[in-house]
Amino acid sequence: MHLAVFATAAFFLVRVVPGDPVLATVDATQGLTQEQYDAAAAALGLDGSIWSQLGNFWVGVLQGDLGSSSVTGRPVASEIWSRLPSTLELVALGLGGAILLSLILAVVVLTSRNAVVLRVVRQYAKMAGAIPDFCVGVLGIVLLYTMLHIVPAPLGRVDPGTSLPLVTGFPVLDSLLTVRFDALTQQVAHLALPWLVLVLTYTPTIWRQLLLGLDEQAAAAPTLFRIASGATRPAIYASILRRACAGAVVMVGALFGGLVGGVVVLEQLFSLGGVGQFAIDSVDSVDFLALQGFLVAIAAVCLIAFLVVDLVNMLLDPRRRPGAGGNS
Repeated sequence: MHLAVFATAAFFLVRVVPGDPVLATVDATQGLTQEQYDAAAAALGLDGSIWSQLGNFWVGVLQGDLGSSSVTGRPVASEIWSRLPSTLELVALGLGGAILLSLILAVVVLTSRNAVVLRVVRQYAKMAGAIPDFCVGVLGIVLLYTMLHIVPAPLGRVDPGTSLPLVTGFPVLDSLLTVRFDALTQQVAHLALPWLVLVLTYTPTIWRQLLLGLDEQAAAAPTLFRIASGATRPAIYASILRRACAGAVVMVGALFGGLVGGVVVLEQLFSLGGVGQFAIDSVDSVDFLALQGFLVAIAAVCLIAFLVVDLVNMLLDPRRRPGAGGNS
């Protein structure tokens, strides 16, 4: 239902983008008759009323057909699938690093008795949203590439002349599956800085939510019961962390959805390609079918991410399972 509502909204929103998609794909320098315009519109699936176009759009969606790009001539679904895995891989690597760092900080808060360390760790949570990832990326390029020459030039995933294997569409995974260690090591070097940018930028947001949960659960009744019953410190810490993760998991899901569409900035900055570049090209060329296909695909990925978030939360906290109640 949510996907249906969003897809319909995307269909209408795309059509308020400035520009004429028909004129963007034909040569009108020598003049354009109405018959030629109508033929071009029909070829793009933009003929007939807006309601007939909506009907054709939904018939195509149900059949897994998002139309063909007016720029490349290829099926939109194929264009998106050829680019989406590399974007999802970058987002997953970045969020995975941010989650790991947040868990490390949580362990520090639970176990450390050093007031200075605790103050610094807690202050880090206040940086959430303070610095855009684009600014961190530019700073990283200037410092680590231009000045120190630690990382390679931000010109793609691999060095010029190196081909990437294609199995699943996820470049790093495919390099592992095909035992292409040359491509793998080059990707590690080229993705190190974008990965670091994502981790440094988005860890504070996750960490802030996790820290709130830690403070709340440290004084909760289940924690006090475990302390009174003589449970070991590791068991108490594990219980607090497990219950505190619920809010952070929801935040990870929200960040994942935003990053899938928003990582286009980093993909542009480091010349990584990806589905974000496809969206930008679609807007520039007024490619309605490609743009609405992109929006539908991103909505589907986000809904899957939210489903995973719900399942993980139910695993972490039995109270969130359907029909469950009480504390744990």
